[in-house]
Amino acid sequence: MSRRRAEIEQVAEEILREHVAGDGPTDPVQLANRMGVRIFNSKFSEPGIHGLIARRGGASTIYVDVDDRPVRKRFTVAHELGHFVLHLAAGEGEFIDDEDNFRTITDPDEPWNEERRREWEANVFAAAILMPSSVVRDRWPEIRDVDGMAEWFQVSRQAMALRLNQLGLIDQ
Repeated sequence: MSRRRAEIEQVAEEILREHVAGDGPTDPVQLANRMGVRIFNSKFSEPGIHGLIARRGGASTIYVDVDDRPVRKRFTVAHELGHFVLHLAAGEGEFIDDEDNFRTITDPDEPWNEERRREWEANVFAAAILMPSSVVRDRWPEIRDVDGMAEWFQVSRQAMALRLNQLGLIDQ
């Protein structure tokens, strides 16, 4: 695990300890509300936009695409919370996220710039919030199925498979 990934995982674990009770699936909307971030469903005029976060005058608001499926919305809120915690907590600004931003994993053929780094960090944070490593490791021996795990954590099959692979529980 890279040093930066480990740091982000630790930040996510601290936030979960502070704001979330129990080991069930994390409700990212409830978490955002507890952190003082408002959430609104929105109809974006530009196609392909899944969400955005804006921080103005000390107030932070996440907007998610009203037409997205529930698991997409959950990941979008968690991703935008990643921007809030990792990139906006100290100041004002905004992030607008389209489909490409959620695909930022680590592709050595693509240039690694500041924007890609931030999107990767927000994705790592979202995965750690929605699928905490300790809970994934606890549930895996009981469920041992990607689809079953995705259903339990209320995430997409793709997100769950990536997380299980990243934690060394499956090979992709």
